[in-house]
Amino acid sequence: MSGRRGVLLKGAVLSPRSVDRADSYEDGFVRVDDEGRIAAIGVWHDALNDADPIVEVGNALILPAFVDAHVHLPQIDVRARYGLPLMAWLEQHVFPAETAFADPEHAERVAERFFHALAGNGIGTAGVFATVHVEATHRAFEVAANSGLRIVMGKVLMDVNGPPELIEPADRGIEASLELAERWEGAAGGRLHTAITPRFAPTSSAALLSHAGRAARKAGLRVQTHLAEQREEVEIVGRLFPEAADYLAVYEQYGLVGERSVFAHAIHCTDDAFGRLANAGSTIVCCPTSNAFLGSGSFSLRRAKRANVQIGVGSDVGAGPLFSPLDVLRHFAYLDRVEPAELLYRGTLAGAEALSLSHETGSLAVGNAADLVVLEPPVDAVGDPLQRFVQCVFRNPETQVVATLVEGRVVYGRLPT
Repeated sequence: MSGRRGVLLKGAVLSPRSVDRADSYEDGFVRVDDEGRIAAIGVWHDALNDADPIVEVGNALILPAFVDAHVHLPQIDVRARYGLPLMAWLEQHVFPAETAFADPEHAERVAERFFHALAGNGIGTAGVFATVHVEATHRAFEVAANSGLRIVMGKVLMDVNGPPELIEPADRGIEASLELAERWEGAAGGRLHTAITPRFAPTSSAALLSHAGRAARKAGLRVQTHLAEQREEVEIVGRLFPEAADYLAVYEQYGLVGERSVFAHAIHCTDDAFGRLANAGSTIVCCPTSNAFLGSGSFSLRRAKRANVQIGVGSDVGAGPLFSPLDVLRHFAYLDRVEPAELLYRGTLAGAEALSLSHETGSLAVGNAADLVVLEPPVDAVGDPLQRFVQCVFRNPETQVVATLVEGRVVYGRLPT
């Protein structure tokens, strides 16, 4: 991680304002102050020529760093294990990989590769699932702190219906989660945050979900979990919680649905469930590459939008085979007619909003942290900056992440000299 701050970037600048609006400056600039904040952004003018240092990025685009709102750290090595539905895939591939995190040294090595992969794909912020292991999660936070990235992460909670090595009593898991929060919430200068993280309802008892809801409310922590990813999973939840009207109602009855709650997938939700999520201020993280890979189904973007529910995007590595936000956005675009400005928004500001971090990152607003990605489009890309960004999305292999910056520091690559 470079210590460089206080720089003036010159080039094509692009930043989301909303789902259908973006600021675009063909000959633009972003000034980063000595504290790693965005001091100014706009059209280049002659008075800036005397600034020092000036970094010209050439044909590259200057964007907010991407936000991956749902990704699994321990699953980096089970990517592309194709051919099984969700529950069998977890049992055969994921649970054995996560069991290995009982070894803290192994956990640390994997975490180092994981966070490097995030930064290398232009991701400055991520919502991360760790494992049930307390020491492994501490190690992951330590690596995250050293990586320079902005991370929301939680120790996974499981107390039923899993391998014995990954099961723990509900009260013990909650207690460990709160101890992690005491150490890491707001650490690394405010870059690190913790989340109460039940894996999902099938591996959670009523006691665990109840304790999790109370802990999140009392400590003011974020909540992240999974919702209605596959039909088999939904049927299992119906058998385990027969008193609940639907899958979402399981989380509702235990106080886990609120303004800082993030639910991955939500493919098999009814219109009524979408509406309840919207009314609660909760967020769905759509994971289109993962959904396609596991054959989970296609997220109904049109119905979710009609309900006005907030939607971010995530790679869901390891079911998602690639970390690339561009690949995720390409698959997202295939869900429905998505305009260019929306693609930019979903990959940046929407994810920051999902993780309750839009006051810090996700757009190049003055006063925000200078979380940036310098992105080199395909050599023959044409059009305005937004159109060239879209060509990056659909021609991802021909696109290069030149540098990723968080709070004005280079966390991956290097700025042009």
